[in-house]
Amino acid sequence: MRVFVVAGLCAGLGATSGQAQCPPSETVQAQLQQLNLTAAYRTEEFDLQPPWKLYEKAAARPGKVLVDRSGKLGQAVMVAEIPVEALWMGINDEDHYAEGGYLPVEHSEVIEGTPRGESRILFQYFKRAGVGRWWIDELAMNRQLFVESDGQLWELRWWDLMAERAANGLPEEFADLGLAPIKASRGAWLMIPLSPSCTLVEYVTISNPGGFLNVANWFAAGHVIRENLEGLQRLATEHVPEPHPESLFLRPDGTEIDWRQFSP
Repeated sequence: MRVFVVAGLCAGLGATSGQAQCPPSETVQAQLQQLNLTAAYRTEEFDLQPPWKLYEKAAARPGKVLVDRSGKLGQAVMVAEIPVEALWMGINDEDHYAEGGYLPVEHSEVIEGTPRGESRILFQYFKRAGVGRWWIDELAMNRQLFVESDGQLWELRWWDLMAERAANGLPEEFADLGLAPIKASRGAWLMIPLSPSCTLVEYVTISNPGGFLNVANWFAAGHVIRENLEGLQRLATEHVPEPHPESLFLRPDGTEIDWRQFSP
């Protein structure tokens, strides 16, 4: 697992040297109490309450990923010293997940819809030590949650399409990988701006990879979840500041994010 210091990378995202990035833990918790967090997908779809203990621990340790896992359910929270727009741009740039080893997938490609658009369909696969899985998900930004929260809740939801897509098998160019499809996966990324240069990120997933991976807990899935959030921080600080003249990035309400604010 890669370990890196996020604070030192934030200068490229417009943070002032020496400036405090994140509010104190008590302030963060007070901010969160003011939000309707039960309107998020985690509660709507899975009947899960906001993970207040993870919030508290993450607020006290900016940059640290806190993971809670039980069976097929995985949850994680981190408070990152990174602007919400940069993190949001990173997580919506799926075609670059695998480049640079940012997120733990071997291939990530939008196969239907517009890359970084309000909704799209994504093909990915994951393989380690000769074992892996492939999947196709539909993703959608939660416009309603963003608008009703006055821009305080940024959510990207996904749900697998395997019931209708698995029968077709892997795309032809990947057939020789010999990978089996996952059984099911649903989840969401939720981002909450705590200050102009600090964001709380919450991740939730309920997944069933099936077969051997089900017995092996999908390569100790807590480790994989942690890699996802740590990789997102790298993606936001290393890839997002690169020039994106031909890329369109959107907020959950469909308005455009100006990528040039993060480019040196």
